[in-house]
Amino acid sequence: MALFYFIRHGETEWNAEGRLCGRTDVPLSDAGRRQAQLLAQRLKPIPFEALYSSPLRRALETASIVGHTIGREPVADPRLVELSYGAWEGRTYEESKRANPDVYRAWELDPGSVGPPGGESGEQLIERVKPFLADVAQRHPSGNVAVVCHRTVCRLLACHIMGVPLKEYRRRVPMDNAALNIFETRKGKWHVAAVNDSSHLT
Repeated sequence: MALFYFIRHGETEWNAEGRLCGRTDVPLSDAGRRQAQLLAQRLKPIPFEALYSSPLRRALETASIVGHTIGREPVADPRLVELSYGAWEGRTYEESKRANPDVYRAWELDPGSVGPPGGESGEQLIERVKPFLADVAQRHPSGNVAVVCHRTVCRLLACHIMGVPLKEYRRRVPMDNAALNIFETRKGKWHVAAVNDSSHLT
């Protein structure tokens, strides 16, 4: 059995303002760096075999803080980048709704199959992340592995593993900054052990 600790990065200024970050390469805020330190202390007692990260700065910075504590160097993988929000990146949800009301309404109803203008749907994201899952499961058949990525990546992966329809991910799976999600592999199958655990931040 292997345990995979999928982690959402620490807070950014855009997160605090309710803006969609997507592929935009915004850094952690001071609050986000503090969250990453608390997360790192939570993970310190666990022996990790490897540490992977999205190449976006907010994830890599979180991974570097964690890696310094657990003694692992982050390996960046482009398949872990956040959902592309296209024309909505940098906007608040309300601003996005005003800009494209019809698309926004369709996206709210089914973000699994509908993407923002010029962006990705949930289904498109899962199709690029599934090969990463297969690769790390093969590479690490046992032990503990940390993976630092993004809110939508973690939410969609949890739904994919639990068999929850992807259209439900925004309603069914909350995901806080620096939250921990534990997925495990047993006999070639993935299972969810924990979702959105942020107890280390309180």
